[in-house]
Amino acid sequence: SRPPHPLFRHLYPLRVHKTACEVIMSFTSKSQRRIPKPQAHPCGNARAGKRVVYFNLSQDEVVAAVRSLYADCLEPFGRILLRRVREHRAAASQPICDVDDAPMVEPKNLQKICRSCQALMVQEFDENEITVFLFDEHPVFVDVTSPLDPYPPMFWAALASYFGSLRGKDALLPGGRYACAQALASKGLPWFAGRSLGEVCHIVQLAVSQKKVLGYTDGNMVPYSHSEESVKQQCAAWQQPVLNPMKKQEPDSYPVATWEETRACLSAILRSGCCAEVGIVAVSSMKRLFRSRFGLDLSETALGHSRLSELLEDPRLRDICSVQVRGIGQFVIKAASRLPSVVARAHAHGLPHSALETTSHLQETWYGRAGWAAQPQLPMPLVTLPCLSTKPTGTTLW
Repeated sequence: SRPPHPLFRHLYPLRVHKTACEVIMSFTSKSQRRIPKPQAHPCGNARAGKRVVYFNLSQDEVVAAVRSLYADCLEPFGRILLRRVREHRAAASQPICDVDDAPMVEPKNLQKICRSCQALMVQEFDENEITVFLFDEHPVFVDVTSPLDPYPPMFWAALASYFGSLRGKDALLPGGRYACAQALASKGLPWFAGRSLGEVCHIVQLAVSQKKVLGYTDGNMVPYSHSEESVKQQCAAWQQPVLNPMKKQEPDSYPVATWEETRACLSAILRSGCCAEVGIVAVSSMKRLFRSRFGLDLSETALGHSRLSELLEDPRLRDICSVQVRGIGQFVIKAASRLPSVVARAHAHGLPHSALETTSHLQETWYGRAGWAAQPQLPMPLVTLPCLSTKPTGTTLW
């Protein structure tokens, strides 16, 4: 086609024709534009930064994947079956690629194949998960989430000694239970000889949840002595905030909230309408609200706890809030009012009712000195904190 007018050439892309000996550049019209297809990774992975590639499954591939999970004593949940199918496809590719570089599997397509296959039976585990069984084989699975510990103490002592000796990159393991068990099983360690992958998954679960042999750091599994939880416990014992030397610290870090400030700010947050429901705030949002509203850092370790949920369940906060599990998350719930007992105690000390705060704020504004949890004291005056965010003078909490 005829090239556009020179004044409008900048509006149209160039088409490049490369041959063995020359490069011809020509202007194209708008109707002749062609968007080049992204170059696919050899195994079609989305991580290659190009495009997500799905491959069509066959019933034989799915049945083979289910049988391999049976051999590993792992119950074929949908998410694990998806991973196992990708593992088989990665091992069969030429050249052999990493599992994460293998083509993706469409979950709906997998369910459709499982339900249509006469050799498989599908059961709904919950509204988002399925389990796939074989009709011709009796299932023998390991409950990887069981809290029962069938392993001898000498086994855990040897395992703890081994993980404690790891250094550098050898101490980093995949963060997922299944992937971590695969990595440990591939090392040929004597403690895992003759054990199924399901048993190794159970060992990893117990090592994290009960035995404190493994822990987490930045999404990876590491020996417990290098984990974030271990560092938090040490900081909590010394009542110091956690400072991660691997992460860049903000130049203007927030001051750490004291017990008095924690009580006052927590009460104000639960009384405000910052969330969808007044008096109910997600535990995961509490630190952000402390920073954004009051310019304070809510550090559980500085207050003697290794976990934020444990801090919010401390007896010194029992008259303000409680922690409840709702669905898949933890939420801070405003405590029920105990105003009558506080008013009666105030009158017993000779204070007139007019000298007290209004009943809607009475319980939430008092806090006493040392030992107040056992013997609550009289209401204190309103608390005004120095401004640590945007206002020029000060921020009144009430």
